[in-house]
Amino acid sequence: MKPQSSDRTGILIVRLWIEGNAREDFRARITQTLDSASPEQAMATAANPEDVYAVVKTWVETFVNPN
Repeated sequence: MKPQSSDRTGILIVRLWIEGNAREDFRARITQTLDSASPEQAMATAANPEDVYAVVKTWVETFVNPN
């Protein structure tokens, strides 16, 4: 029997789109999991690039330092 690896793989998918032609019409859906072996997913939405950056930053920090 092969021992289970201690490697962890996180997945973050960012889907971006514009509804119309204005910056105010920016939308994002962010699907994330901290461990691809787990079925747990979290979903976030954003209406501006700064919110996307904040979600990604938090996700990376949590992945690197899971408590």
